[in-house]
Amino acid sequence: MRIFQLIGAISLGAFLLWGCDGENITEVSSAETDRSLAERVGPVSQYGELLAGQVDGVGRIYGSCEGIAAGKEVQVRGMSMYWSLLDAATMFYSDAGVSTMVRDMKVEIIRLAIGTVENWGGISGYIKDPDAQRELIKAGVMAAVKNDIYVIIDWHSHTATDQLEEATAFFEEVAQAYGGYNNVIFEIFNEPTNIGWPLIKSYADSIVTVIRKHSDNLILVGNPNWDQRPDVAIGKEVEDPKHNVAYTFHYYAMTHGKSQMNNADKAIKAGLPVFVSEWGTGTADGKGTPGEDKNNMWQEWMDANKLSSANWSASKINEGTAAFAQASKVDSLVFSPSGEMVKGFLAKNPDSYTTCVVAKK
Repeated sequence: MRIFQLIGAISLGAFLLWGCDGENITEVSSAETDRSLAERVGPVSQYGELLAGQVDGVGRIYGSCEGIAAGKEVQVRGMSMYWSLLDAATMFYSDAGVSTMVRDMKVEIIRLAIGTVENWGGISGYIKDPDAQRELIKAGVMAAVKNDIYVIIDWHSHTATDQLEEATAFFEEVAQAYGGYNNVIFEIFNEPTNIGWPLIKSYADSIVTVIRKHSDNLILVGNPNWDQRPDVAIGKEVEDPKHNVAYTFHYYAMTHGKSQMNNADKAIKAGLPVFVSEWGTGTADGKGTPGEDKNNMWQEWMDANKLSSANWSASKINEGTAAFAQASKVDSLVFSPSGEMVKGFLAKNPDSYTTCVVAKK
């Protein structure tokens, strides 16, 4: 049997494979490669690479399978990991953890919240301990590929504009390593605080340029006030030659309401695709008791706008918004009150998927 070796991803997302004797060089689309590694048919096989786009002036997310067209919007729902800095969170950055969430919660997407400079409980962020964080990223990405779901690689920082050099090196590395997979999405700045849009945009323009050397995959860009002002980018959008950028929106159901929702509505109606890369059932500090009415209101709004989303958090840390109880194991989940609520929302996800034979970059 001829042995093939992976030698890299080219900018359009295809892999070059060659035989061990150097013969028969073949270019294989990333969609085909993704399927060869997947152990099930999931949302990535059905939708392909996620694409930012607009129809009739309204921003949405689409898939490369059917393209950017009316009625072809793609909405995927899943879980965000907690910061990659505590054992009660990092245990789920694993094949078993992700596979169990796919089986028991029907997740279509996971988010890897990669800490940068912090050190919690003996685990350091990427800037201080890149090797440990690389292992978590690899485990999470490959688990997503195996399960044929989407995965966000998130530079989980509130001060990324002060970390341009480190973030540049990070996204150069992960885009080159994983940017050929249709599964992968890059979130380049988690929750800017009171940083103005011009500074965020300058940072984003730089990081987008780095990623585009290796990948045309979807890029998520944060915005002021903890990702509650995507509207500030209207008319001042991030520069991207691939036109595949969406703007993040975060909410916590028991803290945020109509005013934050209106900011996102304004952005969507102005043609900016919005992606809810983090939302919580409780209050913005991760605490609080989930309220059914407020959570239902937010879910109805996301569904009406076909917004993809990831719930905070897939962990068993001691916070009200943690989805898993202390008795949970990576292969046996016990749900918290928040987790039970989220599991109910995720039940809307499809039970099965159909492979798209034309999904290519």
